[in-house]
Amino acid sequence: MKNKISLALLTTAVLALTPGMSHASDDFAQGDLALVFYSLTSQPLAPTVFGSTYYVVNLGPASAFRANTQNNVPVTAVNPSISSSNIAADLEAIFGADWADGTVEEVPEGLKTTNVRMMAITTIIASTGNPPVTHPPVAGDPARTVYFSGARASLDSNQKGFDPETPFAPYQGNTNDDALSSSTLGQVNNDITSFIYNGVNVAIPGAVSGANPSGVLLPENHLNGLSGFIPPQSGGFFKLGYNPVAILGQGKLPGTANVEAAVDIFRVLRTTTGATLTSGSSAANAEVGLGQYIGAITLDSAGNLKVQAVGVPAPTGGFASWATTNNVTGGTTGDSDNDGIINLVEYALALNPAASDGAAGTFTGGTVSFNKRAEAVTNNDVTYAIQESDDLGITDPWQTVTPTANTPGQISYTLPGGSPKKFVRLVVNKVP
Repeated sequence: MKNKISLALLTTAVLALTPGMSHASDDFAQGDLALVFYSLTSQPLAPTVFGSTYYVVNLGPASAFRANTQNNVPVTAVNPSISSSNIAADLEAIFGADWADGTVEEVPEGLKTTNVRMMAITTIIASTGNPPVTHPPVAGDPARTVYFSGARASLDSNQKGFDPETPFAPYQGNTNDDALSSSTLGQVNNDITSFIYNGVNVAIPGAVSGANPSGVLLPENHLNGLSGFIPPQSGGFFKLGYNPVAILGQGKLPGTANVEAAVDIFRVLRTTTGATLTSGSSAANAEVGLGQYIGAITLDSAGNLKVQAVGVPAPTGGFASWATTNNVTGGTTGDSDNDGIINLVEYALALNPAASDGAAGTFTGGTVSFNKRAEAVTNNDVTYAIQESDDLGITDPWQTVTPTANTPGQISYTLPGGSPKKFVRLVVNKVP
């Protein structure tokens, strides 16, 4: 029988409930991955205010996400038991209509801001009951295995959150290159256990199922509420030593049209005994105490949750596929976001097709540089050339020059020293 642990039994009804659907997220099975949302309000000369409620989505077995190799698919594609990948109704009911953008209010002391945060955590508890019953590994995750997130700054060019061949120190929970010790991992496990699995088979007053049956609204004032783990509290961020949350309302992530926030998810083993060492998104096997990358969870402005297995080559379909995914209109020569940069160049240079990008490249120290989109390079469906002229081609025709550097990630050209006034441009063409 599947071992179930009650997170919160329904006691009241505040959010819309789906007729005929029983609550789901309040019963976490061993190893189910929790996606947590909460809000913080800050203003000058006043303490930060933690939201009165927070929202937890049960994504189901973390092992399913660990094994996943699909890219840019709804979370339901990884765990079909989730009834819907959309949580917009719940986010709006809990955090308001501005959940994606945050709010800014002018107060006498300055600006008062409120933003929603997102993080992912879970753990494999060692034992339950009295007398305690020791639990075996769950789907390749031994007891006291923890999963936790790290904010992602970009999904640009299929950029990885870390090098899958080498453990990434900032995600190991310490400020140095040392792995998490067994005792530290044990404490992290205990902290996450007390948060997620609080109230074993005990009702938490005020807990309410969401419109999405996989989500539950929890009152902050219940025992071991989330604020007890947010700095400056002594528990910190589950004693991980760093901030595991992504902040909404900071603008769309680079490389996307509408992704509000994304978190990379890492798995840390306390022992390799009974463990599945591989991950669909990581080229390296798991090691004790080191963060193993298992993929990313994204949230877009419409409330859709998707999985990015960005540690493996992403299935791509060239410009047309990119345009469809990002709702780009006007073909290669159009300007879907009206920023003066045509769609083909937005695609080729890994720009944001839904917002003004400003300059398409950089000019520093006499060198002009342009970043390439990895998908475009992989698909080989565009060409890049830098051209030079003395007078914008009026009497001196544009001539293609040999780039100073031309790598899969960037093309650049350094203007000759002591030369008269020069103009340079980048020419991007679609391969037929």
